[in-house]
Amino acid sequence: MQPFELPDFYVPHPARLNPHVAGARTHTMAWAREMKMLDDDRDPGTPDIWDEPALEAMDYALLCAYTHPDCDGPELDLITDWYVWVFYFDDHFLEVFKKTKDQAGARTYLDRLPLFMSLDPPEPVNAVERGLADLWARTVPSRSDAWRARFSESTVNLLRESLWELSNISTGRIPNPVEYIEMRRKVGGAPWSADLAEHAAGVEIPERVVGTRPLRVLKDTFSDGVHLRNDIFSYQRETESEGEVNNAVLVMEHFLEVAPQAAADTVNDLLTSRLRQYENTALTELPHVFEDHALDPAERAAVATYVKALQDWQSGGHEWHMRSSRYMNEKSIGMSAARIPALLKSARISLPHVPFQKVGPTPLPEFDIPYPARVNPHRESAGRNVVAWAREMGMFSPQPRLPAPVWTAETLTGMALEICAASLDPDASPEALDLATQWLACGTYGDDYFPALFNRDRDMAGAKLFNARVPAFLPLDCGTCLLYT
Repeated sequence: MQPFELPDFYVPHPARLNPHVAGARTHTMAWAREMKMLDDDRDPGTPDIWDEPALEAMDYALLCAYTHPDCDGPELDLITDWYVWVFYFDDHFLEVFKKTKDQAGARTYLDRLPLFMSLDPPEPVNAVERGLADLWARTVPSRSDAWRARFSESTVNLLRESLWELSNISTGRIPNPVEYIEMRRKVGGAPWSADLAEHAAGVEIPERVVGTRPLRVLKDTFSDGVHLRNDIFSYQRETESEGEVNNAVLVMEHFLEVAPQAAADTVNDLLTSRLRQYENTALTELPHVFEDHALDPAERAAVATYVKALQDWQSGGHEWHMRSSRYMNEKSIGMSAARIPALLKSARISLPHVPFQKVGPTPLPEFDIPYPARVNPHRESAGRNVVAWAREMGMFSPQPRLPAPVWTAETLTGMALEICAASLDPDASPEALDLATQWLACGTYGDDYFPALFNRDRDMAGAKLFNARVPAFLPLDCGTCLLYT
């Protein structure tokens, strides 16, 4: 019996199936046997992980055919082998290390795996090492050094996630929602999938825009969507059969103290909001990236193809989750039938916020502060000095385009920033406390100045120019730090 009814998922784009799926099924079964992943061919000492019927029922070729509908047959074979490898790694790690809580053995095992992301690897001793060496040799020769570095990093992070999960399992610790989302982004499998989607689509994101905020948001929101969706479908298997504590539904259930159904619905709402953010970033921010970095038509097409590839992955991954024996999907309905109510709900979730509404009253909760606060005795002089410093810096002066100064001396005095600095560093010297208080004033003034000047007029161009100038006032070659002389 399922612990909750599956929610209405937001899947705005229909899944498409790669026509080479049958060939990928045949190929990857033979490949898994060659790598000794199946029980009747496994290496000595390896526990039962998969047999042929189990691998056939999980149908990773179907996953890859749905998530990469446009690649050719050989590419689909390669991508499917990668996913067979990563799911085998996950199940092998569960049996050998998670169930035994062998953290030391897990570290030794994981430390060795990066050696097989090389064109000259050592001799493999198990199916995970053997598969990784084979896949690396088939994947990276056609890619740039920059892509290889990114894919290598995301592969290592994917492997390292297992240590974080094992640590939580060993201590029985359920992470909180903020930590969970952050850690899954850093070390989860979806960033790895996003990099592999470039390979499957036959494109590479231009290196000069990979690190821009919009491209990072696209990867983060894609990752959130993949991980949260998977957690809803895998909740029953992970909690009942594997003793897993790293699952978003369980995290919400524990943190919010709600029943599994309410937790699953909350996770689905979060999933919907992340997918809507993906759409917003793709439609409203990428055009600015193209112009700001002067991408040529081929480079723009490569980024657009990548965006579409991640979109295909979300829709295809959802369709596979509803069909695979690996997941909780009883009473699931076809994706097309499920789309209408989910689309309507997503529209409600995405209603724009109406600003400047009266709020409250909201009583403050009881805060648990385990350590007593101490206050620096020099705080009063720091308060006087920061006002003089702010006046000297022009913070109380009229600003162009604004009807009045952003701050007055009374505004700054009322903020009591010196109390903040004095509480953060109760043992600082008078000079150090002055410096800390003035840094707080600088940052807080910037936080007020920026929206007053740029948000009011929606001046994106001016805001970008302003931000571009800031690093010029933060030189790194301004002398030797006395701490290191």
